[in-house]
Amino acid sequence: MLKLIAYLCIWSSPIQISLVFWGIYIVSISDYSLLSLSNLEFITNQLGFLLPVIDWMYTWMSKPLLDWVLSIPIILHQAVKAIVSTWFGLWILSKLKRKNNSF
Repeated sequence: MLKLIAYLCIWSSPIQISLVFWGIYIVSISDYSLLSLSNLEFITNQLGFLLPVIDWMYTWMSKPLLDWVLSIPIILHQAVKAIVSTWFGLWILSKLKRKNNSF
């Protein structure tokens, strides 16, 4: 199970990096700045089909926490997520490899 989580963390990184580049493209052609293009603005304007998911998340998640996450600038958020998830996936794989080699 941990191996699956590790690979999921690593395999999701290209999607996150593509969202970073998409956000940079939007900032370069519009009036948004690096810090003004929030997750919610990006989802509302570019991925509108996800709005029902956002509404559903408000029913079971803490509203202040979700407001905070959706207000983070998408370029910075996705860049940090890509770095952390890749590192976390590689770290899990190295721990699993070390555990398997010790037997």
